[in-house]
Order: sequence, then C-alpha cells, then structure tokens
Amino acid sequence: LYYRLNVIALHLPPLRERREDIPLLIDHFVGKYCRENNRTPRRFTPEALQLLMDYTWPGNVRELENAVERAVVLSSGEEMDAGLLPDDIARPHLLGHAPRENRSLFDIVDDYERRIILDALDRSGGSQTDAAKMLQIPLSTLNQKIKRLGIEARRRSSGNGANARRSNHA
Repeated sequence: LYYRLNVIALHLPPLRERREDIPLLIDHFVGKYCRENNRTPRRFTPEALQLLMDYTWPGNVRELENAVERAVVLSSGEEMDAGLLPDDIARPHLLGHAPRENRSLFDIVDDYERRIILDALDRSGGSQTDAAKMLQIPLSTLNQKIKRLGIEARRRSSGNGANARRSNHA
C-alpha cells in the first residue's frame, strides 16, 4: 500500500516558511466561518493581522484555521482585534508563556478546554446551564472549570457579540 500511495512525493514546507500564504488563508477561513456561523463579513485589525503574520505556527495551517474560527465565533463586530486571538499568538510575552512547542500537556489541554467552554457559552447566549448541556457535563463541573480557567462568564445583554471572556482580557 505504501508504494501505491508513494508514486509522487510532494514536499510542502511548513507555514512559517510560507508567510506569503498567511493572508490568503486568513481570508479563506474568515469567509468560511462567517458563512458557517451566519455572521456578516469580518476582518482583522492591522494589529491582529500583524500578530498572525509574526507567529511561528507550529501547528501549521490547522492551527491558523482554529485561531481564525475562534475569532469569528467570539467576535461581536466586523473588526476582530488581538483580544480574540489565542494567548499564544496575542500575548505570549505578557503572559510569560513559552511558545506552544515548549508548553506542557496540561497548559495545552487547559487552552483547548478554555476555547471549547468559551464557544459553548457563546452559542448558549451566556447561559451556563445550556452550555453544560451542550458539553454534556454537570453544571457544577462547568462552574468549577470556569473558575479554574479564569473565564468570566456573563449573560449577553444584546443579540450580538461574545458573552464570555477570560477575566484577564477585560
């Protein structure tokens, strides 16, 4: 099977070696996730775009796609700023985080769990009860995780916008 699949070998350099592709990929993913989430078209602020361009992308295109999807889902307006980007990208020097490839499994799992909880809170309009149901976990477990991860959760006052933010983003 290997020799059947290995007829033509393609070498695709990592994203950090193809920086010119980043703006095109960002545009593609923003459009994709705006359509999937019924959002009006959005764009990154110049500061956020620069952070995306400067990042080393150890997770390659999939990591870029996840960062763009997160920003679209959490955004409340047409401009997406650095506050909507994962901390590794937006504020690694302020948080004292090592680059992703040097982080512990616990830190990576916490970051992933935080993103999932923020997404569930956004989709539930800020209702922790509904978010817990979506995540199929007891409300008490969700509340413990929100507290442990430093997520500030509050009910949305209007129909637009992210309703959950990490408390250190405020």
